[in-house]
Amino acid sequence: IEKDLHRTFGSVHVRGVRVPQAEALSSLRNVLLAYASHNPRVGYCQSMNFVAAVLLLVVDEETAFACLATVVERVLQGHFADDMAMSLVDGSVLRGLLSAKDPQLMRHLEEMQVAPSLVTAQWLLTCFVASAMPLSALLRVWDCLFLEGDAALPFLLRLCAALFLSRRDELLAAHDPGEVYLLLMQSGASVGSAVPLLAAAYALPWDAPLLPHALAQLRTSHARCTRPASPPPRGGG
Repeated sequence: IEKDLHRTFGSVHVRGVRVPQAEALSSLRNVLLAYASHNPRVGYCQSMNFVAAVLLLVVDEETAFACLATVVERVLQGHFADDMAMSLVDGSVLRGLLSAKDPQLMRHLEEMQVAPSLVTAQWLLTCFVASAMPLSALLRVWDCLFLEGDAALPFLLRLCAALFLSRRDELLAAHDPGEVYLLLMQSGASVGSAVPLLAAAYALPWDAPLLPHALAQLRTSHARCTRPASPPPRGGG
Protein backbone atom coordinates (compact mmCIF):
# COMPACT_ATOMS: atom_id res chain seq x y z
CA ILE A 1 0.00 0.00 0.00
CA GLU A 2 2.73 2.46 0.93
CA LYS A 3 4.50 1.90 -2.39
CA ASP A 4 1.33 2.53 -4.35
CA LEU A 5 0.27 5.60 -2.37
CA HIS A 6 3.02 7.76 -3.78
CA ARG A 7 2.35 6.86 -7.37
CA THR A 8 -1.44 6.74 -7.38
CA PHE A 9 -2.31 10.37 -8.00
CA GLY A 10 0.71 10.92 -10.18
CA SER A 11 -0.41 8.13 -12.51
CA VAL A 12 -4.19 8.38 -12.27
CA HIS A 13 -5.26 8.33 -15.90
CA VAL A 14 -8.33 10.51 -15.41
CA ARG A 15 -8.15 13.98 -16.89
CA GLY A 16 -9.21 16.73 -14.51
CA VAL A 17 -7.84 15.19 -11.29
CA ARG A 18 -6.24 17.80 -9.08
CA VAL A 19 -5.94 17.01 -5.37
CA PRO A 20 -3.90 18.28 -2.39
CA GLN A 21 -1.15 15.68 -2.12
CA ALA A 22 -0.66 15.29 1.66
CA GLU A 23 -4.36 15.19 2.49
CA ALA A 24 -5.10 12.86 -0.42
CA LEU A 25 -2.39 10.39 0.54
CA SER A 26 -3.55 10.26 4.15
CA SER A 27 -7.17 9.59 3.16
CA LEU A 28 -6.19 7.02 0.57
CA ARG A 29 -4.00 5.21 3.11
CA ASN A 30 -6.87 5.13 5.61
CA VAL A 31 -9.32 3.64 3.12
CA LEU A 32 -6.96 1.00 1.74
CA LEU A 33 -5.72 -0.10 5.18
CA ALA A 34 -9.30 -0.25 6.44
CA TYR A 35 -10.33 -2.45 3.53
CA ALA A 36 -7.33 -4.77 3.91
CA SER A 37 -8.24 -5.17 7.61
CA HIS A 38 -11.93 -5.64 6.81
CA ASN A 39 -11.27 -8.37 4.22
CA PRO A 40 -7.94 -10.08 5.00
CA ARG A 41 -8.72 -12.90 2.55
CA VAL A 42 -8.43 -10.42 -0.31
CA GLY A 43 -6.28 -7.85 1.46
CA TYR A 44 -4.94 -5.15 -0.83
CA CYS A 45 -4.56 -5.54 -4.59
CA GLN A 46 -3.28 -3.07 -7.13
CA SER A 47 -6.09 -1.21 -8.93
CA MET A 48 -7.96 -0.74 -5.63
CA ASN A 49 -5.85 2.38 -5.13
CA PHE A 50 -7.15 3.98 -8.33
CA VAL A 51 -10.78 3.22 -7.52
CA ALA A 52 -10.41 4.55 -3.96
CA ALA A 53 -8.49 7.63 -5.10
CA VAL A 54 -11.25 8.75 -7.46
CA LEU A 55 -13.94 7.96 -4.89
CA LEU A 56 -12.18 10.24 -2.42
CA LEU A 57 -12.51 13.13 -4.85
CA VAL A 58 -16.26 13.14 -4.32
CA VAL A 59 -17.10 11.34 -1.04
CA ASP A 60 -15.71 11.03 2.49
CA GLU A 61 -13.49 8.17 3.68
CA GLU A 62 -16.30 6.10 5.16
CA THR A 63 -18.37 6.27 1.98
CA ALA A 64 -15.31 5.58 -0.17
CA PHE A 65 -14.61 2.46 1.92
CA ALA A 66 -18.22 1.26 1.49
CA CYS A 67 -18.13 1.84 -2.28
CA LEU A 68 -14.76 0.10 -2.62
CA ALA A 69 -16.11 -2.89 -0.68
CA THR A 70 -19.11 -3.03 -3.03
CA VAL A 71 -16.86 -3.05 -6.09
CA VAL A 72 -14.51 -5.73 -4.74
CA GLU A 73 -17.04 -8.01 -3.06
CA ARG A 74 -20.15 -7.68 -5.21
CA VAL A 75 -19.52 -6.09 -8.60
CA LEU A 76 -16.12 -7.66 -9.41
CA GLN A 77 -16.07 -10.55 -6.99
CA GLY A 78 -13.05 -12.76 -7.70
CA HIS A 79 -11.30 -10.20 -9.90
CA PHE A 80 -8.97 -9.09 -7.13
CA ALA A 81 -7.77 -12.59 -6.22
CA ASP A 82 -4.10 -13.54 -6.61
CA ASP A 83 -4.85 -15.67 -9.67
CA MET A 84 -7.29 -13.08 -11.11
CA ALA A 85 -9.45 -16.06 -12.07
CA MET A 86 -12.70 -14.20 -12.59
CA SER A 87 -10.93 -11.40 -14.43
CA LEU A 88 -9.77 -14.00 -16.95
CA VAL A 89 -13.25 -15.51 -17.12
CA ASP A 90 -15.03 -12.21 -17.68
CA GLY A 91 -12.42 -11.21 -20.24
CA SER A 92 -13.23 -14.41 -22.11
CA VAL A 93 -16.98 -13.74 -21.81
CA LEU A 94 -16.50 -10.25 -23.22
CA ARG A 95 -14.37 -11.57 -26.08
CA GLY A 96 -17.10 -14.07 -26.95
CA LEU A 97 -19.79 -11.41 -26.94
CA LEU A 98 -17.67 -9.10 -29.10
CA SER A 99 -16.89 -11.92 -31.54
CA ALA A 100 -20.60 -12.51 -32.01
CA LYS A 101 -21.30 -8.80 -32.36
CA ASP A 102 -18.42 -7.88 -34.69
CA PRO A 103 -16.65 -10.98 -36.08
CA GLN A 104 -14.78 -8.92 -38.69
CA LEU A 105 -13.09 -6.73 -36.09
CA MET A 106 -12.25 -9.61 -33.78
CA ARG A 107 -10.79 -11.69 -36.64
CA HIS A 108 -8.64 -8.71 -37.62
CA LEU A 109 -7.25 -8.47 -34.09
CA GLU A 110 -6.71 -12.22 -33.84
CA GLU A 111 -4.73 -12.17 -37.08
CA MET A 112 -2.40 -9.64 -35.44
CA GLN A 113 -2.31 -11.77 -32.27
CA VAL A 114 -3.76 -8.89 -30.26
CA ALA A 115 -5.44 -9.79 -26.96
CA PRO A 116 -7.92 -7.00 -26.14
CA SER A 117 -8.37 -8.46 -22.66
CA LEU A 118 -4.93 -7.12 -21.71
CA VAL A 119 -6.54 -3.67 -21.85
CA THR A 120 -10.18 -4.39 -21.03
CA ALA A 121 -9.14 -6.22 -17.83
CA GLN A 122 -7.64 -2.97 -16.59
CA TRP A 123 -10.79 -1.09 -17.55
CA LEU A 124 -12.80 -3.49 -15.41
CA LEU A 125 -10.40 -3.65 -12.45
CA THR A 126 -10.21 0.14 -12.23
CA CYS A 127 -13.87 0.71 -13.19
CA PHE A 128 -12.57 2.66 -16.21
CA VAL A 129 -10.08 4.88 -14.38
CA ALA A 130 -7.43 3.25 -16.62
CA SER A 131 -9.34 4.13 -19.79
CA ALA A 132 -8.11 7.76 -19.79
CA MET A 133 -11.72 8.95 -19.60
CA PRO A 134 -12.18 12.54 -18.37
CA LEU A 135 -13.35 12.84 -14.78
CA SER A 136 -16.77 14.28 -15.60
CA ALA A 137 -17.56 11.32 -17.89
CA LEU A 138 -16.10 8.79 -15.46
CA LEU A 139 -18.26 10.02 -12.59
CA ARG A 140 -21.36 9.82 -14.77
CA VAL A 141 -20.41 6.21 -15.57
CA TRP A 142 -19.96 5.50 -11.87
CA ASP A 143 -23.39 6.95 -11.11
CA CYS A 144 -24.84 4.30 -13.40
CA LEU A 145 -22.56 1.60 -12.00
CA PHE A 146 -23.75 2.04 -8.42
CA LEU A 147 -27.37 2.54 -9.47
CA GLU A 148 -27.36 -0.77 -11.38
CA GLY A 149 -27.06 -2.83 -8.20
CA ASP A 150 -27.03 -6.54 -9.06
CA ALA A 151 -26.79 -5.68 -12.76
CA ALA A 152 -23.53 -3.76 -12.29
CA LEU A 153 -21.31 -6.42 -13.90
CA PRO A 154 -23.47 -6.66 -17.05
CA PHE A 155 -23.34 -2.87 -17.18
CA LEU A 156 -19.53 -2.87 -17.02
CA LEU A 157 -19.32 -5.51 -19.76
CA ARG A 158 -21.64 -3.43 -21.94
CA LEU A 159 -19.54 -0.33 -21.33
CA CYS A 160 -16.30 -2.18 -22.12
CA ALA A 161 -17.79 -3.28 -25.42
CA ALA A 162 -19.15 0.17 -26.26
CA LEU A 163 -15.81 1.85 -25.55
CA PHE A 164 -13.98 -0.85 -27.49
CA LEU A 165 -16.31 -0.56 -30.50
CA SER A 166 -16.10 3.24 -30.45
CA ARG A 167 -12.61 2.83 -31.99
CA ARG A 168 -13.75 0.24 -34.53
CA ASP A 169 -12.73 2.08 -37.70
CA GLU A 170 -9.30 2.97 -36.34
CA LEU A 171 -8.73 -0.58 -35.09
CA LEU A 172 -9.64 -2.05 -38.49
CA ALA A 173 -7.25 0.40 -40.17
CA ALA A 174 -4.39 -0.52 -37.83
CA HIS A 175 -1.89 -3.18 -38.89
CA ASP A 176 0.56 -3.01 -36.02
CA PRO A 177 -0.18 -4.57 -32.61
CA GLY A 178 1.50 -1.70 -30.80
CA GLU A 179 -0.78 0.77 -32.55
CA VAL A 180 -3.83 -1.28 -31.58
CA TYR A 181 -2.87 -1.42 -27.90
CA LEU A 182 -2.19 2.33 -27.90
CA LEU A 183 -5.59 3.02 -29.45
CA LEU A 184 -7.31 0.88 -26.83
CA MET A 185 -5.39 2.35 -23.90
CA GLN A 186 -6.34 5.85 -25.01
CA SER A 187 -9.95 5.04 -25.89
CA GLY A 188 -11.45 7.01 -23.01
CA ALA A 189 -9.57 10.14 -24.00
CA SER A 190 -11.91 10.58 -26.97
CA VAL A 191 -14.99 10.57 -24.72
CA GLY A 192 -16.36 14.06 -24.30
CA SER A 193 -19.76 13.45 -22.74
CA ALA A 194 -20.63 10.09 -21.22
CA VAL A 195 -24.14 10.24 -22.68
CA PRO A 196 -23.37 8.83 -26.18
CA LEU A 197 -21.15 6.12 -24.70
CA LEU A 198 -23.82 5.08 -22.20
CA ALA A 199 -26.45 5.10 -24.94
CA ALA A 200 -24.27 2.84 -27.09
CA ALA A 201 -23.68 0.50 -24.14
CA TYR A 202 -27.36 0.13 -23.31
CA ALA A 203 -28.26 -0.27 -27.00
CA LEU A 204 -26.18 -3.43 -27.41
CA PRO A 205 -28.58 -6.35 -28.07
CA TRP A 206 -27.32 -8.39 -25.14
CA ASP A 207 -30.33 -8.43 -22.81
CA ALA A 208 -30.71 -12.21 -22.99
CA PRO A 209 -27.06 -13.30 -22.53
CA LEU A 210 -26.54 -10.82 -19.69
CA LEU A 211 -29.54 -11.90 -17.63
CA PRO A 212 -28.30 -13.32 -14.29
CA HIS A 213 -28.92 -16.99 -15.09
CA ALA A 214 -27.57 -16.74 -18.64
CA LEU A 215 -24.49 -14.78 -17.55
CA ALA A 216 -23.78 -17.34 -14.82
CA GLN A 217 -23.88 -20.10 -17.43
CA LEU A 218 -21.59 -18.13 -19.73
CA ARG A 219 -19.10 -17.58 -16.93
CA THR A 220 -19.15 -21.26 -16.00
CA SER A 221 -18.56 -22.26 -19.62
CA HIS A 222 -15.70 -19.80 -20.08
CA ALA A 223 -14.19 -20.76 -16.71
CA ARG A 224 -13.61 -24.28 -18.07
CA CYS A 225 -11.70 -22.80 -21.01
CA THR A 226 -9.57 -20.42 -18.95
CA ARG A 227 -8.75 -22.83 -16.10
CA PRO A 228 -4.98 -23.51 -15.98
CA ALA A 229 -3.99 -26.99 -17.06
CA SER A 230 -3.25 -29.43 -14.27
CA PRO A 231 0.41 -30.44 -13.94
CA PRO A 232 1.23 -33.93 -15.24
CA PRO A 233 1.33 -36.69 -12.62
CA ARG A 234 4.70 -37.47 -11.16
CA GLY A 235 6.28 -40.77 -12.09
CA GLY A 236 6.39 -43.52 -9.50
CA GLY A 237 9.55 -44.09 -7.48
